[in-house]
Amino acid sequence: MTLLESLTTLGLGPASTIIGLVGLFALIATFIIQKFPNLKTSSKAINEASTAGKSIASDVKSPYPHLLQFPPSRRHTLAQLPGFEKTDTRDVSPEVLKSQALPTTGTPDMTIDNQYTPMGFSTQDIRKLGRFPDYAILSGVRNPLPTGPDWDINKATFRPFRPFRWGYHQHMALMKFDPDYWVELEKNYLTTMAARKALLAEHPTRVFFHQPASDLATRELMEMVLTFLTHRYPQHFRLSSNSTIFHNNLLNTTTNLLTTHPLTVLFENVPEDYCLMLRNPTDGFYYLRAAMTCSSVGWNIGQHRDKPLKDIHTHVPDYNKMAMSMDRWFSKVASDTPVMRCSWSLEDWEVMFTTPEIQPNWTRSAFAECPEKLTYKDIRLRCDAQTLRRLPISGAVVFNFKVIITPLEELREEPYVPKLLYTILEGGKENLIEYKCHPNVRKVAMEVLKEWAEEQVEKGIVESDWEVGTLEESPFFKGWREKWARQQGFSS
Repeated sequence: MTLLESLTTLGLGPASTIIGLVGLFALIATFIIQKFPNLKTSSKAINEASTAGKSIASDVKSPYPHLLQFPPSRRHTLAQLPGFEKTDTRDVSPEVLKSQALPTTGTPDMTIDNQYTPMGFSTQDIRKLGRFPDYAILSGVRNPLPTGPDWDINKATFRPFRPFRWGYHQHMALMKFDPDYWVELEKNYLTTMAARKALLAEHPTRVFFHQPASDLATRELMEMVLTFLTHRYPQHFRLSSNSTIFHNNLLNTTTNLLTTHPLTVLFENVPEDYCLMLRNPTDGFYYLRAAMTCSSVGWNIGQHRDKPLKDIHTHVPDYNKMAMSMDRWFSKVASDTPVMRCSWSLEDWEVMFTTPEIQPNWTRSAFAECPEKLTYKDIRLRCDAQTLRRLPISGAVVFNFKVIITPLEELREEPYVPKLLYTILEGGKENLIEYKCHPNVRKVAMEVLKEWAEEQVEKGIVESDWEVGTLEESPFFKGWREKWARQQGFSS
């Protein structure tokens, strides 16, 4: 069955205070409805292509500086796939990509030939690729290695992220992506999945949506994630019936991929959040066209539906300093260079999802009315571990994220971490630190972190003359692998 037939079978045709997932929650906005001429191209048009990712010079004063900026195409990799031996796989020119763009508003008609994604794939290419093509070849990112024999879902924990930087200032803080950890499962899988299911039933429009224009991208994402799961955790997940049925042995469920929307497939099987940003052919900027987010505190995805990147980040301190580089990054990032980042905050309560819309009297601190009762044992480090990658066919930029909650007390024995975090809280830019934690949480945390830092010097763990700086092991810390292995009951 071709991709087009599968989409048809699915019926996919005719804040107040905000914490946690800020960083790159870049997505999306009001869109101008557009029509695209059914122009025909030939190998001559393809031959006009410039080097992958190269843009045509435009007026620097233009409000749309990325209108002819396209990401590096992976269309040349078609030559490595069966059935494409005689296909002209040269890149398509930016002018053709712009004039014959596959619509990203409304419902694209995949039966019309010579419409192109930002990656240069035509509707003919997409139909011919069919279901579950080799995404390792198409994306340039290898499949993950399977977990080791000692790995046990009942003992598994997240990697101990400590994404602290000094000197601290606001920027994207991108890090190297590890293909084995695009999706991480841990011991709370069953309870997390149940909580997400209940949340969707109670607040459907606040945690889940997809526009018809995202059908190609959501299907591509779903196939890539399921491919990952079956390679990384083969003991728990598999595909059958020509990759039309997905088996989840943890939940004891089977899912018909021909009759279930791709984003629903992900929601019902993966305990992570996803946001898909699609390029707008009329201005070159990226917009949120589909999302499933259950880990938002102080906001919800329904507030950002169809908003552009810049409109979603208005609350982020110093975002105006990053706006241009963010737009530029989204316009150029390649599918074979995914990245990760990790934002953090200190909180005095644990919550999966909340927003002032459903809790009008919500405040960031659980001890707002009784600050004197707060102790360091109540404080948690919240890390939002995020990965960002370009989908190789649709060109959508996807980022997924997971929330990792760690008691502050766990940092006590971690080399250099207490001193580093204390220094950030003490000397970081005030508006950024206020964004990271409530003033009372900051005060209590600094007191105990100072004690632990002095304790580490006394024990010889940290040099007395250590010049505070970002750790070499960032976003982790010295000895983190050994600690992580002990927590899971196996050798590193």
